Amino acid sequence: MQNFTAEEMPFAVRLLEGFTFFSAELVEAMFLGAFQNVSQLVVQNKENYFSASTQWSRFIDSLVVVRVEGSRSSDADSGYIFTRYARDVLGIDESQIQSPAQALERLRQSPKGNVVFVDDFVGSGEQFEDTWVKVHELSGYSYASFQSTVAAIGSNTVGFYYCPLIATETGRNHIRSVCPLVRIFPAHVLPESYSALSPQSVIWREDMRESGPQFIQRVSDRAGIPDLDGGEGCWRGYRKLGLALAFSHGWPDAILPIFTLDDGKWKPLLKAAA
Repeated sequence: MQNFTAEEMPFAVRLLEGFTFFSAELVEAMFLGAFQNVSQLVVQNKENYFSASTQWSRFIDSLVVVRVEGSRSSDADSGYIFTRYARDVLGIDESQIQSPAQALERLRQSPKGNVVFVDDFVGSGEQFEDTWVKVHELSGYSYASFQSTVAAIGSNTVGFYYCPLIATETGRNHIRSVCPLVRIFPAHVLPESYSALSPQSVIWREDMRESGPQFIQRVSDRAGIPDLDGGEGCWRGYRKLGLALAFSHGWPDAILPIFTLDDGKWKPLLKAAA
C-alpha cells in the first residue's frame, strides 16, 4: 500500500477488496465443473442413469483434449497446465491429450469423435480464434487448421467444445460469433460489471462510480504505465478489460497492470508464484 497517498487509500482498499484470487484447489474444482458442464449437451436422457452413464462414457472414450495456444505458442502457455489436469483430475488417458497439430493429424486420418479445448481464461476471445484458424504443418507436406478441417470434413462429423475456467461475456460472444461450431462451457461467465473500469463495476461503491476508474488512471500514469489503447501493457489491461483477478498459476493479460508492475519503484500488489 506504499504506492498510494492518504487520499487514495479508500480507493486502494476498495480495489484490493474487490480482487478475486483462485487457489489451486479452486482451479481444479472449477476445471472439473467446466468439463462436467458439457454433459448438459452430451447426455440426452438424464432420467435414466444407465443410459446417461453410457452416453457420457462413450463421449469420454471418443474425445481428444487440446490446449489453447494462440498465434504464438510457448512452454509457458497456461493450456499446458490444463492438459495435465485433464489427465490428473479428469482421468483422461494420456493418448487422448494432444497438441493442436496432433489433433488435426488424427482428425485427418479419422474424421470423427470430439475435441475438447482447455485453458484458464477467455478475455477478448482472440486467443481461441487464433487457435481455431492457426495453420499447422502436418505429415506429407500438408497444412491444416481446425477451421479448414471442419470445412473439409463437414460440420456434423466432429464435436468441438471449449472448457475454460472463466470467460468474459465479451470473449464468449466473440467465440460464438467467429467459431459458431464450438460450444463453449466456462465454469463462470463475467459480465462487464466485473471490470474495475466499468461505470457499473461491482468493485466500487455508488459514490466511487466515476472517481474509482479515475483513481486507477491517475496511479497508473504515476507508475509509468502507458495508454496503449487496450494493447499489451496498456494501463486498462488487454482490450481495456480492466479485470482484478488472478489464479494460483498466474494472471491473464486483461488484469490491471497496477496489480503486477514490478519495476523496482512501484511495489507490486501481486507477485508470481515461485
